[in-house]
Amino acid sequence: MKLQALRRWMEEQVPAIDAYLIPTADPHQSEYIAPRWQCREWLTGFTGSAGLAVVTRDKAALWTDSRYWLQAETELAGSAFILMRDGESGVPSPEAWIAAQTKGTKAVVSGPADMISYEQSRTLTEAGLTVAFTDADAFDAIWTERPTLPAGRIDVHDESLAGTTAHDKLSLTARLLSDAGCPGGFLFNDLSDIAWLLNLRGRDVTYNPVFYAYLYVSTRGEGHLLFTHSQDLSPAARRRLESCGVEVKPYEAAVSCMEGRTDVGYAPSATHVFHHIDESRLLPSVVEPLRAVKHEAEQEGFREAMRRDGVAMVQFMRWMDEQMEAGATLTEVDIDERLTTLRAAQDGFEQPSFATIAGYGPHGAIVHYEATPETAATLRPQSLLLLDSGGQYDCGTTDITRTLACGPLSDEERRVYTLVLKGHLALSRQHFPEGTTGIQLDLAARSALWNAGYDFGHGTGHGVGAHLCVHEGPHQIRKNLRACTTLPLRDGMTVTNEPGVYVEGRFGVRIENVLLVKRDATTAFGSFMRFETLTLCPYDLRPVDLNLLTADEKAQINDYHQEVRRQLLPRLDNEQDRRWLTAHTEPLALD
Repeated sequence: MKLQALRRWMEEQVPAIDAYLIPTADPHQSEYIAPRWQCREWLTGFTGSAGLAVVTRDKAALWTDSRYWLQAETELAGSAFILMRDGESGVPSPEAWIAAQTKGTKAVVSGPADMISYEQSRTLTEAGLTVAFTDADAFDAIWTERPTLPAGRIDVHDESLAGTTAHDKLSLTARLLSDAGCPGGFLFNDLSDIAWLLNLRGRDVTYNPVFYAYLYVSTRGEGHLLFTHSQDLSPAARRRLESCGVEVKPYEAAVSCMEGRTDVGYAPSATHVFHHIDESRLLPSVVEPLRAVKHEAEQEGFREAMRRDGVAMVQFMRWMDEQMEAGATLTEVDIDERLTTLRAAQDGFEQPSFATIAGYGPHGAIVHYEATPETAATLRPQSLLLLDSGGQYDCGTTDITRTLACGPLSDEERRVYTLVLKGHLALSRQHFPEGTTGIQLDLAARSALWNAGYDFGHGTGHGVGAHLCVHEGPHQIRKNLRACTTLPLRDGMTVTNEPGVYVEGRFGVRIENVLLVKRDATTAFGSFMRFETLTLCPYDLRPVDLNLLTADEKAQINDYHQEVRRQLLPRLDNEQDRRWLTAHTEPLALD
């Protein structure tokens, strides 16, 4: 019925629409989006956080990456949508598929104007397709109970944790914009950029402390404009904005206020809701690279967040061991709820930083699996539990994966676990020359796996925000070349280290810590960088095949476990937790 309603709406438009794009996006091209813009999920039934649906007069398809192939296959079963395994050999791009389905380049392609970016439409145009956008939004017409715009409280982020005042950030940004060729100003639409620049945090999007807004930064000293739901600004937030010369206007006023301005720059991720943009005024964000390099105060905030998170993880792992030994019945949902409860007891905890991935056995092979009461598996005293989780604390953001033994393991489970651990250790101990990119470092995490005939389809590492979004760019560690991977890793950047292996239908393994890039020694061959491991939590050594570890790798594990013990023991009040941590950080024999 939903698909039929969309096709009727497409036929009624003038000109009639041949293909309608429904991305996983909002007007700000966010990864996590408010319910109002979850149109793709509403239409297709696919709940993954990444994907693009395309509907033509008689066909429908959905593209998603390898993290979600198994999930999408299950959730799209029985629907009219064809799964397109994005990145797999032979799978056409959306624009190529549209051209093939519509038998020519005169096809009219459209989508919600506030969800399709200029970057996306340029790809369609370059493929010879006619892209047409109007103020009409199909989902306003066919989604009768479409949610409204969220409006959570907007409050200040402590500037002692930010390390730099909002006034100084705005002044620096205005200078950088002027140097980049913005004669009047720039309209920021990335929610992380806006929250970071203003040292404000919000509650509009689940898992991410951001708020829906546009921010116009003037390069002429005429005052800046914040377009948001002003009624939800705290008194402290209002005072901060006033002190920085930022005037507040309604969120909906951004389009009309920018109309006719020919001296304003926009990000390439700006959407077609701004119909008047000349693409020559699309400029890369000058803030994203600044935000990626953490101030010393932000680095210390991360360290404190990791201590709090480490306490919760130790409490959880000890509890789980006791439950399994007692023969208790535990489901994947129980795991999620218990860990979230323990995190919530920590100072400054606000919410999880993403939906907890608790995948037991075969569910561990679904890279971004999320258990529900209907799908949750019951843990048995065998196989592995893949547990990927994190927290938003007032001082920082955490993201950690531990794969835990639930009982006796097969030889392959032990071998794969050990190989993943070897890759994880290799990347974390890597030293590298200044100017090195993530694509150059990726091999460190994969070498042991490749030599044994294993691999994984997702990236090895992503940036992490400072009490902001858990997935942050522009830098990454991954094997396939993308524009964002050409940015060198710089002193002060955070990045995850998360190799894995997923054996479909049987089990999955992933081990993840957050790393901080630090400047190391300078030699005759230049300046070198290294990683500081921020995450504080023991590895589960029960699945390890010690025969596959070198003496150096065992020593590396021992050093890390000693640091975990040093930092977490003083924070554990429960004697049972202290004994558990001591036992699980005992040094490995090096012979």
